[in-house]
Amino acid sequence: MGGGLSVAEEAPVGVAVEQRDEPPRNYGNLRAGASTSGRRPSICLELSPLARLGVEACGTGSGFLHRDPEPEIAHFRANLTLTSFKTRLGWLQPRLSAGFAELQIGEDSSGFDFGGSGPTGVETAGPEVGASLRALLPISSGFEFVGELGFSAAYFNAAPQLIRPQARFQPSASFTLGVGF
Repeated sequence: MGGGLSVAEEAPVGVAVEQRDEPPRNYGNLRAGASTSGRRPSICLELSPLARLGVEACGTGSGFLHRDPEPEIAHFRANLTLTSFKTRLGWLQPRLSAGFAELQIGEDSSGFDFGGSGPTGVETAGPEVGASLRALLPISSGFEFVGELGFSAAYFNAAPQLIRPQARFQPSASFTLGVGF
């Protein structure tokens, strides 16, 4: 056959060219967007020590980005990615979360008060659970656009004892966009 390659010898080349069937490994991302748990934009930082498990903090940055006594709920949670669905543009990932949240209605002091309303009666913390849908859209060189639509519910036992009483059960929704690697 004159030194030409057979079909069997060409197969590995075709396999190497195919697109990945696994989502990109997202080690960390920074997102910003809107949340029902505060009037200011919400900022989220997520780090993922394992492919399916991430830890995340979301809030308005009260105490270090601004000092406004604006009411807000800050979220501190672990996210578990259940599965990944490949789409034309990228990947969709349904996720569950659990952690805690802090409700503040005035200028926040340091630390978290899980049993009361804080030293000035403006903050309390409690457990939170949630679910979200994350989208990963690969850009290049290991970077991706990250979008997330999330819903959560927190329970603050001491919320009625704040200087402006609040409901114990606080649901919230958020939509954030950002970049990850």
